[in-house]
Amino acid sequence: MKIDYKWTVSAQGYQPILVSFLICWLGTAFFGVSILSILLLITFLLIIHFFRDPERIIPNTDGIISPADGKVIAVDTVKEDEFTNSEMKRICIFLSVFDCHIARSPVSSEVVETKYFEGKFKFANSLECIENERLYMHLKTEDNRDVVLILFAGFIARRIVPFVSRTSILKIGQRIGIIKFGSRIDIYVPSDYVTELKAGDEVVAGESILFNKINEKLV
Repeated sequence: MKIDYKWTVSAQGYQPILVSFLICWLGTAFFGVSILSILLLITFLLIIHFFRDPERIIPNTDGIISPADGKVIAVDTVKEDEFTNSEMKRICIFLSVFDCHIARSPVSSEVVETKYFEGKFKFANSLECIENERLYMHLKTEDNRDVVLILFAGFIARRIVPFVSRTSILKIGQRIGIIKFGSRIDIYVPSDYVTELKAGDEVVAGESILFNKINEKLV
């Protein structure tokens, strides 16, 4: 997990933070300094931390950067059948409740299409999470390549909030949405990209390079 030294709070966090603060204040007012009030304070601080919106140093690269903070849980080649109907390389990233949940554009691109599906709330690092609430994004890069993102809600996550929509023009590293409380993001790229990442590796949104073209060295 990256330690962010410079960050603000996402606008999507204002309401839960305010509610948590009021509960903490009322708990302390009624029960004084107690185990309950301490637990409420810890919860309040954790919610602030969850909704942090950090600045990131975007690398100068022609590759594909990570759209999310978290742990890589799969690196494989599968058929992407929602938009491209072709074999693509995929990396799946699991975000714990301690990771930053601001998703970022992995490449400069245009949003060609999005699809939203209501679903269940299985654990985001399980096979069953493909049935969860999810948002698909089909991106077209500046050199006309297809990149597909899938944002999954998780067991705790109950809402996906996109910041962009169809026809949006994205810069690499731009904020594209937030998934509230625990989640997963899958990224599909063309088969002529390569990666040195493996399951268990940690990645940082907007900074870690996931893929490079096959004739370029990963850094």
